[in-house]
Amino acid sequence: MLERADGGGRRVLEAAHHLLAAAGLEVGEIDRIVVGLGPGGFTGLRIGIATALALGQALSVPVEGASTLEALALGIADAGAGHPAPILAPATDARRREVFAAAYRVVPGGLEEVLAPAAWHPPDLAGALAGVGAAQGAAVLVAGDGARLPGLDHPGLSVLAPGSPAQRVRAVNLVRRVAQAGPRPVAPAYLRLPDAEENRLRRLTATGATP
Repeated sequence: MLERADGGGRRVLEAAHHLLAAAGLEVGEIDRIVVGLGPGGFTGLRIGIATALALGQALSVPVEGASTLEALALGIADAGAGHPAPILAPATDARRREVFAAAYRVVPGGLEEVLAPAAWHPPDLAGALAGVGAAQGAAVLVAGDGARLPGLDHPGLSVLAPGSPAQRVRAVNLVRRVAQAGPRPVAPAYLRLPDAEENRLRRLTATGATP
């Protein structure tokens, strides 16, 4: 997920160039493009998806979407191999003291959703995940850059160490998720209103105006 900074589109293309160089591939050898759909920041998602669609059009190759949280869950499963926690809870920092999170159970051939993606305040998420774990009779393994936020400490949850590779989404897991479950339509998953719209609604509420 892109940080909020100028030049995001340029940095995406630079990263793609470095990736191809590291793999020893030429642009003409690309036969499809997989892009993460979020949830995530509005600017980062728009830049990432727009860049993927533009590249797909320029190269005449299909563009396929994958859930960022589902890809992160696959990374958690890899990092937590052998860990007695079959419920995987990816959590990404959503700013505003919230996290985007969901929960999945590993099943043959992929993942089964047990808590739908949403924007959460960490203490509320901790309670919901503990409830999921209790219902499934299992501990819950949490990871992602949102797992570091205060409020996710709960006896029923295990948080992977900050240095774990599962704390960030890996491109290979986006591709793995498409292979498992098929591609999603290429449309961003925002899960909440943008800051500008939230601020507008607050101003209208304060003045008693109708949205």
